[in-house]
Amino acid sequence: MRIYLVGLVFLANFSFSQNYIDTVYTITTDEDVVYGTSVNYAGTPIQLLMDVSYPTNDVVPTCGRPLAVIIHGGAFFAGSKEDAQIVRMRRDFAKRGYVAASINYRLGFFQSSIAKNCNIPNWNCLNLADSSEWIRAWYRGVQDGKGALRFLIENAGNYSIDASNVYTFGESAGAFIALGVAYLDDENERPADCGAINTALAPNAAYDAPCIQPLSYTIPIAQMNLSRPDLGSVNGSLNPTTSPYIIKGVGSIYGAVFMDMFSLKSYVNTPKLYWFHQPNDLIVPVGYDELFDGFNTCAMNTGCVKIQDLPKAYGGNGVQTMFDTLSVPTSFIPEYQLEVTTNNADCILQSLNPALGGHQLDNYWLRTTNMATFFASSIGVNDCDLLNLPNDNLSHISIHPNPTENLVQLSGCSFPVNVALRNMNGQLLGEFLIENKEQTIDMSRLQQGVYFIEVQNVGAGSSQVMRLIKN
Repeated sequence: MRIYLVGLVFLANFSFSQNYIDTVYTITTDEDVVYGTSVNYAGTPIQLLMDVSYPTNDVVPTCGRPLAVIIHGGAFFAGSKEDAQIVRMRRDFAKRGYVAASINYRLGFFQSSIAKNCNIPNWNCLNLADSSEWIRAWYRGVQDGKGALRFLIENAGNYSIDASNVYTFGESAGAFIALGVAYLDDENERPADCGAINTALAPNAAYDAPCIQPLSYTIPIAQMNLSRPDLGSVNGSLNPTTSPYIIKGVGSIYGAVFMDMFSLKSYVNTPKLYWFHQPNDLIVPVGYDELFDGFNTCAMNTGCVKIQDLPKAYGGNGVQTMFDTLSVPTSFIPEYQLEVTTNNADCILQSLNPALGGHQLDNYWLRTTNMATFFASSIGVNDCDLLNLPNDNLSHISIHPNPTENLVQLSGCSFPVNVALRNMNGQLLGEFLIENKEQTIDMSRLQQGVYFIEVQNVGAGSSQVMRLIKN
């Protein structure tokens, strides 16, 4: 009888649980899975690792389990997949029914050649050679995140991954990267800082032991390659794959974006976006401001000078404002859930009571459950059928020349294709069928400006939208 009652309780728990929301499964973890090697900021090859957790007692859906790629924070120079909150998130999302992978990525950047000192933790280590170093560190993380995702897609069979239900999320710097993995998908979005730029000056010796070696990787200054080469494609070169996948959602936990990654759209579908941010965050602005703006103010109140060369970024409110002013079709703008607290404790109160800190979750369980609920509504059990439609993933289609004065041509797709031309307000200007690669689109009668071309393979279920500039 006791065994029977236990069985009833077990069945009841599963019967009334909410798919992909409640933590009901037992899990196992594959630790330190090598997903590649990349060269870091100082020219040293770095082996990249991930931990992968997945359920052991679930009934695997027909298409497989949704995938969550979880990315740690640490200002691009510290942190790891072993950070306590990242480990907890990885385990909890696996218990919800996901394959959940937490990744390491390339850390570090060139510190300033000028010795600066302040008796505030980590302040010294945030004085960089210039603002480009912040952008380049983020970009390397995005390339690694994309490489980790492609590794998992190529190994989908080992974990029963549903490649049509992929999610990326992270905290702080990891959220910056998670956003880039999903939305930085067009070469025209690549920041100029990520091309070849001037050689860096050697970091001051004051930063070697306290900043460079313990918090990033052991690279003595004398052994650094100070050149700053072109960082390559937005997709990186790690683990190339032709296997299609669809990123359905992104979770930003007190993260930000450095620029608009939403106007140029070449991804299939538009990933939905969950965002948590506190208004008194001293590290990442909730609106649009310099990184560490509040932290800088606190430091300067103690007699320290300002941290140098900080780029500006859009936090939760800043991105919402950006969305409200984007001149793009509504379908380009992600479905968006922003959660902002009423915590307004200043830097003095935050230092006296760490529970009031703005750069942290106010309630881990509430926020991660809200995020899981937001994502669960978009997880389709038969979405993998979309991946099998002929030429459904159109991410390799291009239009050229772009900009143009007259004619443009499509390449990279299987013809015939249906084409729709829209203006910046999303108004349909014309629809037509292109039957082969020799046909062109005549733009000569249109006024100068920006237009959108939507391309759909005949018989396929999704489309790609590209931006075209008419000179």
